[in-house]
Formats: sequence, structure tokens, C-alpha cells
Amino acid sequence: MENDLSITMKRISIDHPGAISATLIALRENKIIAYPTDTIYGIGTDIDNDKGINKINTLKGRKTPMSILVHSFDSVSSKLNLYPKFESQMNMIINNGDTCIVDYKSNAFNSLITQDNKVGFRVPNYPFLINLLEQYTKPITTTSINVTGSKPLNDPNKIEEIFSEDIDLLLDAGKINNQSASKIYMFEQNNITQIR
Repeated sequence: MENDLSITMKRISIDHPGAISATLIALRENKIIAYPTDTIYGIGTDIDNDKGINKINTLKGRKTPMSILVHSFDSVSSKLNLYPKFESQMNMIINNGDTCIVDYKSNAFNSLITQDNKVGFRVPNYPFLINLLEQYTKPITTTSINVTGSKPLNDPNKIEEIFSEDIDLLLDAGKINNQSASKIYMFEQNNITQIR
């Protein structure tokens, strides 16, 4: 048997019957995955995979906070410091599949993905991700798949061409024609600001 230590990216269609189970295994083994969302393709890993988070930042040529995908607001709300007066606005943003950046309780999240005691989260509206996150039960990190400063990649063939040596699993949903990422809203004590 050959001893091949090189990384071989696996590519699987999201319609394949084994796509969810393959993704669950990859996340549990602290692998890096590229996946489609309701807006663009993302890249991510388990929320506590420090090595993977650092590698994603290196691939993107940056070191900035990273948002997380969660199955539901209820699954993350107990870790957040929320402002009740903004509850209806937050619900609307969450239901649109957009990102909220909010204060969080001490030590609730990996410091590699947070900044200034704030964490970004979103609840995707994409059926594959909803199913995945329901079964995984932990948040996964999310950021666009591109080198910082260049356009996000929406074609799985291009993703494979550029990042195949750095990604462990590519979940293929075909080319996504939408070129814009989710909107991002910063929640502070006295106001909400749209920052993207």
C-alpha cells in the first residue's frame, strides 16, 4: 500500500446521497470545506479548529474576524449579549439570511474569529446548509472563498483549480450566479449600522 501524505481534495455534489454524511465527517475531523450558500460559495471549518481557521486566513491573505453559520438563532442566543429594543430588527435581518455582529458573553467563542468582544453570525436560508447544521449541532466558520481584494469565486471548477491543494472537501452546487455576499449589520447599544 502506498504511503501518500499529499492532500487530495474530495469533490461531491450536494445532491449526492452521501453529501451530508461526508461533510459531517470532514467537520468532525477538523477539515476545511468549501460549500455553497444562499448568496455565494463559502469556506469554513469547525468553530474550534484553530489550525483550520489560521489556514483559511492564510489562504485569503488576511487576518480578520470570521463569521459563523448557525442552525437557528436559539442555538446561539444564550451566548450573546442582546439589546431587547432591537429584537424585531434582528429577527428581520436573521430571516433574510444576513449577518448580525453582536456582543457575546465572556469566553463563549473562539477568540480567533472574534474582534472587540463581538462575533458575527447568520442563519442560512440554504436547504443543504440548514440540514447540515441541524445534524452537526455546532457552528461552522464562514467567509467568502477568494483571496482578499479579489472577487469571491462562484464556480466550483475555478475553486478546484485555485484551492484544490488547500481544501479537503468541495461541495458542488454548480455555478452560483449571485455575485453579492450577505449584508452585514453591526449591533451596538444605541444603534444598528449596515457595514456591507
